[in-house]
Amino acid sequence: MLKCLTVVAAAVAAVAAVAAVAASVGLYTDELTADKTFLTKQKQIYDLLCHVDQAPIAHPELYAEAKAYSIESNVDAYFPKAAVRDFLSLYAKGFLPRGEIFSIYYPKVLEEFKALYYLFYYAKDYETFYKTACWARANVNEGQFVVAFYLAVIGRPDTHYVQLPPPYEIYPYAFYNSEVLEKAHHAKLEGKREGKNAYSGLETYVIPANYSGWYLYKEGDHEQRLNYLTEDVGWNAYYFYYRLSSPFFLSSEDLPGSTAYRGEQYLFGHKLFLARYFLERLSNDLGGIEDFDWNREFYPGYYPTMTYHNGLPFPQRTSWSLVPRYKFKYLKEAQEAESRIVAAIDSGYAFDGNGKLVGIDTPEGANVLGNLIEGNQDSCNRRFYGSFDYLARKVFGYNFEPSQPYRLNPSALESFASSPRDPAFYRIYERINGYYFRYKKRFEPYTEKELLYPGLKIESFVVDKLTTYFDQFDAAIDNAIAVESQAEAASYAIKARQYRLNHKPFNFHLAIVSDKPAKVAFRVFLGPSFGYRNKFYDFADAYPYFYELDFWIADLNAGVNKIERNSRDAYFTIPDQESSDIYYKKILKALEGAETFTYKERVYGFPQRLLLPKGKKEGMPFQFFVYASEVTGEPVRYESRVWGNILLDRRPFGFPLDRPFRYDFAGPNSYFKDVLIYHKDDYDVNATF
Repeated sequence: MLKCLTVVAAAVAAVAAVAAVAASVGLYTDELTADKTFLTKQKQIYDLLCHVDQAPIAHPELYAEAKAYSIESNVDAYFPKAAVRDFLSLYAKGFLPRGEIFSIYYPKVLEEFKALYYLFYYAKDYETFYKTACWARANVNEGQFVVAFYLAVIGRPDTHYVQLPPPYEIYPYAFYNSEVLEKAHHAKLEGKREGKNAYSGLETYVIPANYSGWYLYKEGDHEQRLNYLTEDVGWNAYYFYYRLSSPFFLSSEDLPGSTAYRGEQYLFGHKLFLARYFLERLSNDLGGIEDFDWNREFYPGYYPTMTYHNGLPFPQRTSWSLVPRYKFKYLKEAQEAESRIVAAIDSGYAFDGNGKLVGIDTPEGANVLGNLIEGNQDSCNRRFYGSFDYLARKVFGYNFEPSQPYRLNPSALESFASSPRDPAFYRIYERINGYYFRYKKRFEPYTEKELLYPGLKIESFVVDKLTTYFDQFDAAIDNAIAVESQAEAASYAIKARQYRLNHKPFNFHLAIVSDKPAKVAFRVFLGPSFGYRNKFYDFADAYPYFYELDFWIADLNAGVNKIERNSRDAYFTIPDQESSDIYYKKILKALEGAETFTYKERVYGFPQRLLLPKGKKEGMPFQFFVYASEVTGEPVRYESRVWGNILLDRRPFGFPLDRPFRYDFAGPNSYFKDVLIYHKDDYDVNATF
């Protein structure tokens, strides 16, 4: 059901009718003014995540709190108490030591991580949660602490919409090359001194950050053309939050917000992520994502040029290499899982844990399928179907198995934050996307009656000129640098400066004629260009690669209605997060009463600046598809602690492009628009467009 993009947050439609102003029904996250209680929590959350690897030095008052607090003496402050007992039992046997590398893709480490998360989540009140976090910051592995803390802040009712620092500023090692971080250690020698920041007052040093391809260029490795997207810190942070919003290791009962369709959201969310990536491939003349054979050479290599905080390099994979022998265990299990998934799709039935058949050719079938492919806690039979997602990452990571339980060398695929950097990530999800559409093709295409909306016609759809360019983006990477004191940590900022893709804001204008007042849902898709004279892609093949760029619900009047929307209104997007040093200063000023502090009812979203693919200097053809449908019954309220809240209609995910789409059924309530996307080089981005 289109609860549209698990990555969702809604947008307020600016809908103006010629006869009268039409009211918007799409619910966007409200902007609220913070009170002192919220500001205090906001400051404490940022303090707890500052230099977690140097707990005694950075914010020593937190370290003192940690020393003074005893979990054993406060068992009654947690409910259920079993969460405390389970944690203490595991902790007594030994946890992942501080300083070691953390990954949730190792069962023993995951078990410990979940125990820590439950300890955070089941603290009875905020004060207990805060003291528990102070204790954990000083006593458990830094990676375990950070991810469990992020997850708990997102989920707890008393930290509703408290903002978290950008993950690329908390653990830069997963987002930047080792060359950048090595220079950061000598920032005063190798960085560019920019003086004191006008707002934060901190002495600022800037390190230029290139993408990995510039240093290890490999002839014939065309994937490196996409590094500006796959290594974009916003792109990767989005995926980190996307997977953290419904992590596979928690059941629906342990997740806040709307979870009824988590399996379908898993499939559809990856489908949209992949479609956006595919459009970037077209902009770089790379074409489709090639398939792979488990038993033949795997085409894309991966040379991350990254190191973990302990100096261990990220594993690499040579191009055109066979799966190594030490991965055969996972290879065999992945092939078995795949055959069982395909059997379930083709038969229309899956086995539950009792051996009974569960029909999947139903409205809930995509949810069942997504759960068993991901292998999450809601899978109908995890023992039988396993987790194809987990196994494929294990196979193509090419990293060695740990010689001891805590001596991990995870691949980039074994972290939500770094997964999208590896080209193998997109091949894995193209395979999963294939399962999704194999399943969808079991259903007949929508009939003309189901697609047409009598009494409504989209008269016109006009889009401003679409222009992309590269600009510079600064992110604080201080957390990767050792400090000698809290005073030193608070005296300067080290920032990585990187070119990233952006686009000029644009408007689109709709004119709609309705024969009666109506509540209407609008969907705007962007996809590959095809057409009568310039047939790049046939729509029958291209429809899976249209991604939903915007969605809203509006009340239309009888007669002509005009709608204007800006690219900034896109329902699931956010602007770039402010750098931590700036954001933290705003918190302090608000606590002092010098400024007003506002926040939105969401934690994250898709980077606003990545709505459009790069295009080409001479202009590259793409196509918009606009579809309007009547909202019948009350809209569904989708709630997400990460993405915010939105009112949705009762349609399937991706409707009407969730099934094979007959182009000849395009009626007056749909509209195709050919457009060109122009890319301006950095030296003329300020030219008049």
